[in-house]
Amino acid sequence: MKIDNICLGRFYLPKFLRSKMSKSSISASEVKKIILACEAGMGSSVMVKNSLIKKAKKAGLDVSIDHSPVNLIPQDADVVVAHAGLAGRAREVAVNSVVISFNMFMNDPAISKLITDLSEGNEIKSS
Repeated sequence: MKIDNICLGRFYLPKFLRSKMSKSSISASEVKKIILACEAGMGSSVMVKNSLIKKAKKAGLDVSIDHSPVNLIPQDADVVVAHAGLAGRAREVAVNSVVISFNMFMNDPAISKLITDLSEGNEIKSS
C-alpha cells in the first residue's frame, strides 16, 4: 500500500489526514490572534507584519499580530496570513486557523480586505 505524504519539516502528513486542513471561516469577533507565516522568520515577513500592525491599529482593532515560521505556526492562531507560495503548507500546519494568502508584500488587497472585514465584523474566509 502506497501512502502519499506531504513533508512538514521533519514530519510527514499522510494523505488521509489532509482533509483536516485549516478552517474555512471565522467570525471577526472571534479573531484574537493573527500570525504572519514565513519561511524563516526574518526579512519580508517582518515588513508585512509591521504593515499589518499599523493597519490594524489605525482601524482600532484589538488583535495580537506576530510572525512565525510556517512549520511552527501556533495552534491557537485564529487567522494565518501567508504568501501564496507558503499558503499550502500553512493550511496543513494551522488546522485550527483560517488561512489568508497574499501575493504582494506591500499593499496587497487580501491584507486590506482582512482589515476591512475585521473592522466591519464580517466573516473572515480562507483564500
